[in-house]
Amino acid sequence: MRKIVLAATAVAALTAGLQTPAWAATTDAPTDATISWTTDRTIQLTWGDQGEANIIRVEYETPHRFEWLAGTDTQQLNRVILPPTLAEGDRVRLLVSNGDDFDHSAPTAWFDTRRPSVPGLRDAQLTDKLNINLSWTTPSTADPTPGDPMDLPVDVTFEAQATLPNGARDSFPIASGQTSAVLPPQPRPAAIRLVARNEWGETPDTKLVRLGTMGAGISVPASAVYSSRLGIKSTLDLFTSEGREERASGIPVELQARAKTTDAWKTYGRYAGNTTTAFDTGIASLGNREYRLLVPARKVVSSNVIALTPATSTSVKSSTTLVKFTAAGFTPTTDQVGTTVKLSVKIQPAATVQATLQRWDGKKWLNGVKIQLTKGSALVLIKAVGRGTTSRYRVTVPAVFVNGLTVSATSSSAFTLTVR
Repeated sequence: MRKIVLAATAVAALTAGLQTPAWAATTDAPTDATISWTTDRTIQLTWGDQGEANIIRVEYETPHRFEWLAGTDTQQLNRVILPPTLAEGDRVRLLVSNGDDFDHSAPTAWFDTRRPSVPGLRDAQLTDKLNINLSWTTPSTADPTPGDPMDLPVDVTFEAQATLPNGARDSFPIASGQTSAVLPPQPRPAAIRLVARNEWGETPDTKLVRLGTMGAGISVPASAVYSSRLGIKSTLDLFTSEGREERASGIPVELQARAKTTDAWKTYGRYAGNTTTAFDTGIASLGNREYRLLVPARKVVSSNVIALTPATSTSVKSSTTLVKFTAAGFTPTTDQVGTTVKLSVKIQPAATVQATLQRWDGKKWLNGVKIQLTKGSALVLIKAVGRGTTSRYRVTVPAVFVNGLTVSATSSSAFTLTVR
């Protein structure tokens, strides 16, 4: 360290009434400021001087400014370790000085502190096994200071970060150069975001993948007469964020049915569902069947979110179809004893089957004449007996099999015949 040495009396004479010249108090500037990475990716700065206390600043070229980083005292080595938390810049350097004189300092070489470009999520899909297929683009950014001392061989890495229920998190590293990845199934609802990372920090994608849950419910009447509408009602519940139910409409759903448990499901109706009210998913009752509501896998894409929900279905509900009577009764309903009256019977489905006329004896229904229905119709002539009586009758039809479905045995409403 260079110093100016003068006698005490000379110093008194020279300084009386004068300001001290800047050069008289200035020590030699630090030298050989060198910046490098440590093995654990922190910044190492070293320099040479005569053991003075030092100030470390960062200089940004655009916009030009200085920021204080650290200070050392005379007891410390000429070495500091700094976290890589510098602001982004195309040309940045560190300065080591012995005081506040910026110009009297040792600068490192210029380097850049650019974060990676935003990864561009292109698409996301759920597989049948609930894996998540992701694809993205990785726009390249020209190195503003190629070959600077802080450049690393692999400058950008990627990972998918998942936010899971109950605040849990998980991450999935992605090899450099990949533009697609398959993630394992995740607890839902979950949010997945791509993140690009280099030595200076990370850049999250602005687009998010949300993995939702879709709940479905169905109510099915226990029975209905043939060809009438079975008033099935369905409900949906959609969650793409924990604890927050989505209000959505126009959700495609399918009403499926089968004759028996061993049969494959077939779709008989397609509807647009919603998550705010119960909605109609009814169809004609054409035979005894099992029913369920299927919600196909769903994908909704907006400007910054891809929302995915896997396919789901309700529990199975059964309904019985009863033979429909369109006619059952005597003509006329009142007549003289010994006369002939007409018994008309018509049913749907228009099956050829043998029905039975029954009479109520006050305690139970008694079987009477057999009635042959042909293509669902019969007209039978019956002699009126039992002067002065009014009797109640009904017609019973056994189960019929039509179009691969069973229509259950049914009785008509009661009707009367009065004999005078």
